[in-house]
Amino acid sequence: MTPVLPLPLMHPNQTPNLHLVLYAPDNRHMARLGATLSGHARLNWVDSREVGAPQLAGIATGASLVLLDYCGGNASYSTGLARQLAATGCPLPMVGVGTDGPEQAQHLLGAVRAGVRDFVDIDDDAAQFLEVITRVSAQAAPAAPLATPPAAAPEAASGRLVLLHGVRPGIGTTLLAVHLAAQLAARDAGAAPRALHPTLLLDLGSPGGDGALYLGIDTHFSYEEALRNVERIDATFASTALGHHASGLALLGLAGAGVPAAHEPAALLKQLRAIFPLVLADTGGVSTPHLPDALLEQAHEIWLVVDQGIGALVSLDQCIRELEQRGLRDERLRLVVNRYDPEGGLGDRQIAERFALPLLATLPERSRMLRSSTGRGRLLSESAPRDPYVRALQPLVRHLAGGRESPSRHPLARLASLLGR
Repeated sequence: MTPVLPLPLMHPNQTPNLHLVLYAPDNRHMARLGATLSGHARLNWVDSREVGAPQLAGIATGASLVLLDYCGGNASYSTGLARQLAATGCPLPMVGVGTDGPEQAQHLLGAVRAGVRDFVDIDDDAAQFLEVITRVSAQAAPAAPLATPPAAAPEAASGRLVLLHGVRPGIGTTLLAVHLAAQLAARDAGAAPRALHPTLLLDLGSPGGDGALYLGIDTHFSYEEALRNVERIDATFASTALGHHASGLALLGLAGAGVPAAHEPAALLKQLRAIFPLVLADTGGVSTPHLPDALLEQAHEIWLVVDQGIGALVSLDQCIRELEQRGLRDERLRLVVNRYDPEGGLGDRQIAERFALPLLATLPERSRMLRSSTGRGRLLSESAPRDPYVRALQPLVRHLAGGRESPSRHPLARLASLLGR
């Protein structure tokens, strides 16, 4: 069997700039891909059974990227090839070629973790196919050397980080965070592909995992894993590896019971803010000394969530003192009074004045309705959109959405379609 099979061009007088290598155990897709790419790219098949991963780069001299077969039963095999290519330092970026269908979704996360940059549907037309491979090729190309040292580039625009910090467990911070985040995602539902909405919920509350439970999301990639794999996280990875709610909200939460001790997530937070225009971080129930410095320092706003209970007010006082000791009591602090009962004790404005904090919002006591709704597996905004609690959230939703541009359709919409999301 010939291990390397070239594809003849339909237009022999045209010399394509792109050279692609289909690295697969058979050449069954050559005719189909050839009909799509002829005249636009040169395509060679390299038999993965005869040419090992360490030898591929030497054989594929001048190639722009590697295509891996994710059609039919080859998905797991191709992910293994991707791992081997990454382990041997192959410089060629990898793109998966798949077919639309739910059976593909289970393999996509492993593929991205193995180093696959993007995916195309084998039924895409030439324009769709070429858009992906030219973009991936351009992203992988080394930068041209500069004759003179460049001037300092301005910092890239980063997403906003808003921290919701419940001053003690049990005052409803996580429920507040999931309702806000889901409504923000639903607000933009018609403007962007579902897997690419511009809101991420970073669920770091205690106990861990409540956000995923309330949203009904089965997550496979955790905050702890993200800390270890910051360099792998990009828009493609986020759209496939993170859990997504039906509204389009992305979720990244804890695998363990609480925030890891003595860790600094500065690099991870910057990477997430480069992908998501808005990151809502829930730290309800986490003691203030255990909050990482980077989380507090990068936050654009810090909402301290409290209720009228004497225990919560004592915890709020302690929280403010600890923030002062760390030099972090500043104009970013806001007060949210949750589960408010006008006849239930100290008034919301009295609490704000007592602690010298601007009152951002007052949310009514609706614990019974919230429990009833989440017990049925639905958010209150889904089961009772005109409930007083949901209505009280609307100024916060508008506040968080203020000034945000409507997201445009992203090239990775095809990937979302391929995943069946």
